[in-house]
Amino acid sequence: MSEMKFSTYEEGINRLNEIMNDIQSGALSIDDMSAVLREAKEIVKFCSDKLYKVDKDIAAVIEDINNRL
Repeated sequence: MSEMKFSTYEEGINRLNEIMNDIQSGALSIDDMSAVLREAKEIVKFCSDKLYKVDKDIAAVIEDINNRL
């Protein structure tokens, strides 16, 4: 599933929750663990990038509002 690209933060978080549940329940074999953890790493980066962009957008809006006051 590592080739799947998410379009929203929520999709990424949902997949991370699935991965966590699989790990915690023991549903993953040792052979699958490495690939799933690489996928999780990619999803964390995707979500982190999304949060960074939103933070920049919010800061720009707040700055614009402050400049208009």
